[in-house]
Amino acid sequence: MATSSLDADVALDDAWPQLQQLSTWEGVAEIEDLQNPTHDSNGDLTGFEFAFDSPMGRVDGVATVEATKPSMKILGEQKGLEISIDVVLRSTNSASVPTTVMVDVSARATSFMTKPVAMTLNSLLRSTIDQEAQKIVDRLG
Repeated sequence: MATSSLDADVALDDAWPQLQQLSTWEGVAEIEDLQNPTHDSNGDLTGFEFAFDSPMGRVDGVATVEATKPSMKILGEQKGLEISIDVVLRSTNSASVPTTVMVDVSARATSFMTKPVAMTLNSLLRSTIDQEAQKIVDRLG
């Protein structure tokens, strides 16, 4: 698991709606081509389709989203590889600035054959977690 914590120059109440937009997640943890979002009755993101390139080729999948303000978890599994992105927003007051954005990203093999891919992806994520978190922070405000 790769972890980073950065401050965003935005209030939590303003950051939360941005987390519901696919554009906020495009390119994070190598996921791309995000489309067909689903939302619950509150407008919170509940899922979307995605793709990413791996040594095994292009992987298409469907991500599920568990969101309860102020935390969101995106989980996508396909072809024996699971990617998890957890974001937690923290602020002394939901209307005050800054908001601390804590990001955890990990890849997990769900089959014996994908263990090397998960290990490689986790190594990449550990070395780039601050850039991955910065992508999210930059898109919140």
